[in-house]
Amino acid sequence: MSAPVAVALAATPILLVMAHLAFGANQPAAAQWLTAALGAALLIAVATPLRRDMGALDAALVPGGLFLATIGVALWTLTPFGPGGAHPAWTWAAVGADALTVDRSSTVMEIVKLMGLGSAFVIGALQGARRDRAEATLQATIWVGGAYAALSLVSFVSGLQIAQGGRLTGGFLSANSGATVFGMLTVLGLALFLRDWRRAEGRGFARRLTRTAVSIACTSLTATCLLLTASRLGMAATVGAVAVLLVWTFAREPKSRSAGLLAAGLFGVIGVVLLLGGNDLIWSRIGSTQVGLADRGALFATHWKAFIASPVFGWGLGTFDTVNLHLMTAETAPELWTIRATHNVYLQWLEEAGVVGTLPMVLTIAWVIGASLLRVGEGRGQGLLIGLVCMNLVVLVHGLADFALQVPSIAAFWSFLLGLQFAFARGRSR
Repeated sequence: MSAPVAVALAATPILLVMAHLAFGANQPAAAQWLTAALGAALLIAVATPLRRDMGALDAALVPGGLFLATIGVALWTLTPFGPGGAHPAWTWAAVGADALTVDRSSTVMEIVKLMGLGSAFVIGALQGARRDRAEATLQATIWVGGAYAALSLVSFVSGLQIAQGGRLTGGFLSANSGATVFGMLTVLGLALFLRDWRRAEGRGFARRLTRTAVSIACTSLTATCLLLTASRLGMAATVGAVAVLLVWTFAREPKSRSAGLLAAGLFGVIGVVLLLGGNDLIWSRIGSTQVGLADRGALFATHWKAFIASPVFGWGLGTFDTVNLHLMTAETAPELWTIRATHNVYLQWLEEAGVVGTLPMVLTIAWVIGASLLRVGEGRGQGLLIGLVCMNLVVLVHGLADFALQVPSIAAFWSFLLGLQFAFARGRSR
């Protein structure tokens, strides 16, 4: 594959890494700029030879329809037509506009951001429609991710990181958000290492190490950054995803066990150096897990009540801050006044979109991952597809107690990878 093509395939991952470094584009204006950039990237992709593979999107009619249904429900909440009519807040405000959502402007911005996620998915699908292009895209993503990890590590060690607190953040406002991204990249990097090691079979140990040097370096950097985030569930989710990847790979390819042992030894060395080398923050956070669970439990209980109060259509997409202020009392203020998310993406979806809006959203994701999972088979590219499927576990598990998917750049990054794996799986089956 020519250098210009490789650079073009890396353009979207580079764009998303730049957004990661800009606090995840987590401010309203930055999020809209990211959406505009993703839309422009899609237009450029359609103007290139990638448009010849638009037929690959025919298989996405079901998840595409579900995604449009999600947007349709969000648009519906801008009207006053629903169970119980418009939210009483509009009557109290006496502004002459009624809607199911309590914040029309925030909901409109979230709808625009959803369109950006759709653009990222389509770009990923176009790049993944052909096996060679999908593999090159994933390799470029891992290489860009390795450079991002190196930059994050240098920034953290040199004290130039904006967010303080002794934890590596990767450019985000929260170290836990960084943990999700570094966990995803670690799983993908390991999958690339296993593929490269397998393809170098019979060339001798030294030649194999040379062939896999880049993937080893990238995976080591992202794993190091993950540990330095000191994110408890982020590390646990990544370890679980890595375990599934290794067991799955060994079950299908017993000859890959030597690579797995090498990877396990490498991760073990990194962990020992960081955990025993004076990094007391990880140990202190593990020791305070019980306190963290209690705080999360109180937060979840409060916002669960908000969902129960409006279970059908929720309070409207993007209305968390408004609802959080509404829920704040003298008793709940210590837990609520500093947060901007529920720290559980599923609960936040239910609270903002209700059952009607959450159901098509969940079905969209389940359909894409399920379709990719069912098409894992024999042949070239299998290991990378398994890695993409296992990568989803990091996002889904960490979302139980954190808000990474509420960060625009992370949501767009995952959407891009979902599109890539969906098309890659179908491309391999043809």
